[in-house]
Amino acid sequence: MNLNIRKASKNEKYDILNIYKSLIGFPGCTWNEDYPVLEDVENDLEDNSVYVICDGNKIIGAASAKRDEELDYLECWSKKSKYPCDLARVGVSIKYQNMGIGKMLLEYIEKDVKSIGFDSIRFLVSKKNPRAIALYNKCGFLPCGDTIRYNVDWYCYEKMI
Repeated sequence: MNLNIRKASKNEKYDILNIYKSLIGFPGCTWNEDYPVLEDVENDLEDNSVYVICDGNKIIGAASAKRDEELDYLECWSKKSKYPCDLARVGVSIKYQNMGIGKMLLEYIEKDVKSIGFDSIRFLVSKKNPRAIALYNKCGFLPCGDTIRYNVDWYCYEKMI
């Protein structure tokens, strides 16, 4: 494998969406035909917040990391965090799972968003997604609460960086 991680370009929107769509129906995945959609990817690309991991020129994983105030209302987040980064739409192609790809992508994102000035990373993960939970635990993220949104039961995860 020839792996590299970088910010995505706007002309890669369909490749990124295809990664997301390929995970629909995978055990623990909450995504469906209505989410994520092209508009979600385009909005993330417009914000320059999409990270991709590639094997050569082929995108094999993607994630979005940016400031998004949508989760601010939750009381579980650390009061120490003054500028949190919200992680979303983390996905690795099924063929490349269980190879440490997700961990590499998250570690890269963590370093990059810290260099921008973020002081924590936070996100929601489905309580029915044990593979994602194991990955986040392995990367040092900690559960700090739970919530129900979009008819899904979520854990809230956070890491000070």
